[in-house]
Amino acid sequence: MRKMRSVHAGLMINYVLFSVILGIIGFLVYKGMYDARDQYLNRTLPLVEANHLIRDDWEKIPYDTVQSLGGYIQVLDPDFNVVFSRGSGIEKAKSSYTEEEIYAMFYDGNRSAYHSLAPIATPSGETYRLLVTIPGGAVQKESRLAKTNAEITGVFVGLLLRGLLWFAAAFLVSLWLYSRITAKRITKPLAAVTRGLDRIAEGKEDGRLFYRADRELMDLQFRFNRMADRLKEAEAAKRKLEEGRRRMMMDISHDLKTPITTIQGYAEVLRLGMEKDEHQRYDFANRMYTKARFIASLVDDLFELTKLESLEPAYERKTEDLAELCRTAAADLYDSFEQKGIDFDIRIPETPVPVRCHEGLMRRAVANLLSNALKYNPGGTRVWLTLETSEENVRVTVGDNGPGIAEDVKETVFEPFVRGDRARRSDGGSGLGLSIAKGAVERHEGRIWLDPEAKGTVIHILLPTQNRKSRQG
Repeated sequence: MRKMRSVHAGLMINYVLFSVILGIIGFLVYKGMYDARDQYLNRTLPLVEANHLIRDDWEKIPYDTVQSLGGYIQVLDPDFNVVFSRGSGIEKAKSSYTEEEIYAMFYDGNRSAYHSLAPIATPSGETYRLLVTIPGGAVQKESRLAKTNAEITGVFVGLLLRGLLWFAAAFLVSLWLYSRITAKRITKPLAAVTRGLDRIAEGKEDGRLFYRADRELMDLQFRFNRMADRLKEAEAAKRKLEEGRRRMMMDISHDLKTPITTIQGYAEVLRLGMEKDEHQRYDFANRMYTKARFIASLVDDLFELTKLESLEPAYERKTEDLAELCRTAAADLYDSFEQKGIDFDIRIPETPVPVRCHEGLMRRAVANLLSNALKYNPGGTRVWLTLETSEENVRVTVGDNGPGIAEDVKETVFEPFVRGDRARRSDGGSGLGLSIAKGAVERHEGRIWLDPEAKGTVIHILLPTQNRKSRQG
């Protein structure tokens, strides 16, 4: 397996390659500009040198380039008097020169202007001179060494080596600074990310990142910390689920053990013929039947709860009249409320309330709330069932003014096997009624909650109307 290169080393190598490529590009650009400059000078300089401008006919002297540089040309006779002139700034030029002035133009270190002088032989045998003057330093003459000896070559080589050494030193210093900055702004945050991942992999909950860096690495830190928070929440939810499952299994075992033990005891008495009284034998059989019905009801509730908690939407929905559904659920328990002496108040609209739902699930949700109100309230309590409609939602409320639910149970009342009085009685409810109601409502994109401010027990169900679902569709 090929050894992986660190980010730091990779960035340093990239920096070296970048510097080399940049140096090559810079050299090529400089060489191209230098060559273009030489070409331009080779084309331009002959146009300002007097020996290239000489013409027998002075009017035909090409002085345009000289004039464009702010200069002028002059033709001097043998006595250095100006007999012909053209170009810019002639008004400032002299009309005659002395031999000393001409000499000073070239040999007294005068660098303020460019001068070029060349002789012109006339047909009559006289010698005139063409003087080119360009003021302001637009053109300068340079002296170049055409031939070198060993000593001069050695000096140049020494200068070149010293330049290379200075360049290498500057390059190494810049490379060191670059590596330090890179380590601070890139590799250190990446190392922190690695340490954070190791802490999370070890199951530690303090795997958070805290560093300052560039935008991309700060964004990585934000996303990493958000991932760590979600993992922590998922772990807490997992522990809670496992605890809930463990508690549910204990509750199931408890709720099944007592009735099964009772059935076994009565069955043993009947099997051995220990009870001879026919009436007593009938009473034993009736108790066994009651316990068996409780076990069957518990198993049915568990099966229904498991189906509701599954991910598969196995329930077919149709448009149902929720008002009629609530009336039917109330009618089934109306006699039971009267027998227990509970005042049952029903407020349901006369007009249909269409809701797209599974009729069996919604009927059971409402029936479970009513059954709880019947089971856990004494005679003389008032229980009510109301159905309210709006354009967006329908609300079903089952409430009572009874003793209510204990404060320590309110937050978990919709969890499986939670009973309002915490009683573990085998002849009571299974403790799954509210859990099944919650699952049924949530399967219909609805919400169910316990009113924390109400006196007694008030539970609301909120469902979307048929009109709202149609608009969303």
